[in-house]
Amino acid sequence: MGTDLYRDGMARLEAGDVGEGRRLLEEALRNSPGDAKAMYGLALALDLAGERVRALELLELANARAPAEPEPACDLAMSLLERGEDARAEQVLTPVLAAQPDKARSNLYMALALAKTDPARARTHVAKVLKASDPDLRRQAEALDRVLAEHAPA
Repeated sequence: MGTDLYRDGMARLEAGDVGEGRRLLEEALRNSPGDAKAMYGLALALDLAGERVRALELLELANARAPAEPEPACDLAMSLLERGEDARAEQVLTPVLAAQPDKARSNLYMALALAKTDPARARTHVAKVLKASDPDLRRQAEALDRVLAEHAPA
């Protein structure tokens, strides 16, 4: 892959230059058509540019190429959760958590995916997030845990 193009494109996105980031990530993907990282980066750029349908298509492709990679899986899972496709979000996150069982963001999204159908299991994922170093993820997990506690007391 054009690693430099990918890194430069991601840096441009982080700096707020969506147009240039997108251009660089498109070039990176042209140079390496099957590269999951390039697909993921371009999906982020497209989402920032308001092209959600194409972004979701690329997230699906990136996840299919690298199902255990947390970033595309988490972003895809969140898109699925927003559309009410909780069971599909669970499927997307399962390989990530099999490879990295303590990944906080993946556990939070899995808890969200399971919240309606299996609150007790959702709470086991929340417990992992409550140990995370990221205060924002911990706050979200605490809020979810309060809701889940009403449906699946410890």
